[in-house]
Amino acid sequence: MTKRKSPQKSRKTVVKKRKKSTKSKSTMTIVLIGLILILVIALFTGVAGWIGYEAGKEKASKSYENQVEQYKNDLEKLRKKLDNTSSFLEKKEKSEPKKVSKSLDLSEIKDYVEAAEHSKKSTIRQKKSIVKKEIKTDRPKLVIIIDDVGSRAQLKAIKSLPWKITPSIFPPTRRHPNTSKLAANLQHYMIHLPMEALNYKYEEDGTLRVQSSESQIDTKVKKLRQLFPNANYINNHTGSRFTSDIISMERFFLIAKQYGFYFVDSRTTPKTVVPMVCKSFNEPYLARDIFLDNKADIGYIKNQLRKAVKIAKKHGYAIAIGHPHSITFKALASSGNILKNVDVVYIDEIYYSLSN
Repeated sequence: MTKRKSPQKSRKTVVKKRKKSTKSKSTMTIVLIGLILILVIALFTGVAGWIGYEAGKEKASKSYENQVEQYKNDLEKLRKKLDNTSSFLEKKEKSEPKKVSKSLDLSEIKDYVEAAEHSKKSTIRQKKSIVKKEIKTDRPKLVIIIDDVGSRAQLKAIKSLPWKITPSIFPPTRRHPNTSKLAANLQHYMIHLPMEALNYKYEEDGTLRVQSSESQIDTKVKKLRQLFPNANYINNHTGSRFTSDIISMERFFLIAKQYGFYFVDSRTTPKTVVPMVCKSFNEPYLARDIFLDNKADIGYIKNQLRKAVKIAKKHGYAIAIGHPHSITFKALASSGNILKNVDVVYIDEIYYSLSN
């Protein structure tokens, strides 16, 4: 026979099952509540972070806008100051006469002054002073050279003068690239060749230096012959160091002579060795006697012309060098009375007279 379960045991089993089910439900409820709390906390944290971000962004934006506005105000103040300064400088420029640029236009004069100061400080003295050769002539002759020619306007101003003025034209460089074209239709002119100075910071491109090799000098002079096929004379732009160096000048003279050039000494240093080099090459020594426009003043320039005329009367000729400034041209144009007792001639005529 099959044993029947006791009613009492069945009830206990049911009770146990119910207790387990209740306990399981309670655990699930606690877990669910915990998850909900975590989500709520996460949500609040996110919202709080977003609110903080937006607040910080707004604050940063306002700070940036304030800074930009401050910059604008500062720039406006600076612009007004610049406008005032510009107006002041314009008024000052109109009220004051224009000054000649010593750094570029009066380079030979500046070079000569500095070389003279250097010569005073030096313990080495020239053995002999330069003796100027005389020319016997019925009327004294004066050569007027205008250095630093680099534009058509300057050449036009020279041609407008009632005298035989010899322009000395720069070789082509970045600053004045078309100078060889200026000489295309000229018969009387010179090449104004940059040479190394003792102390001159505005050096021209392609300046010959005492370190220049024979090959470098040959290349330079050969190019000059190609660019200026009708030129016969070269004078130095600056050059106080180069023309006082015997090795450099002998090297240059030999090459220049091979290409048919004669050298005119701008005398930018009291220690020039050009007279000795000319003697060794059996060439006449041509050199500047007077700088005309050391000062941008018509009275001064005319007085320098008078000195040049006096030298010409004493030795038969003189060579004066000026620069292409409007004030120099005005002084020359109104100096007929000063020049009436001399013949203003091109450099060629003096060279031929000294050679014979």
